[in-house]
Amino acid sequence: MGDIAKNLGQRIRQYRCDARMSQEELAFKASISPSHLGQIERAVKHPTVDTVEKIAAALDVSVTELFSDGKASLSQSNPTVEKINTLLASMTEDEQKDILRIIRIFKGFRQTQSNR
Repeated sequence: MGDIAKNLGQRIRQYRCDARMSQEELAFKASISPSHLGQIERAVKHPTVDTVEKIAAALDVSVTELFSDGKASLSQSNPTVEKINTLLASMTEDEQKDILRIIRIFKGFRQTQSNR
């Protein structure tokens, strides 16, 4: 379980840093203590499922994203992904973040539609 906890902590830290949030900000948004978040990021403590859900929601990512390294789905050549990457490369970081938000909204909408 050590590797899972370590990888989870690293991904939480990466998403937090990408969002330019301090540990205190993320902890507040997730309704946990900053020290507990720090221990999770360092893999000193193993979070409960509820805590992982709170952290994911505070980071605006899915629980799956926190446990996924993202390599499996993109390892094979995909022309659509390559076109998207080309377009993203020409955008500013703020524009890329806007596109990411749109993708997450769209993904959530599609999941809602498929659950009907």
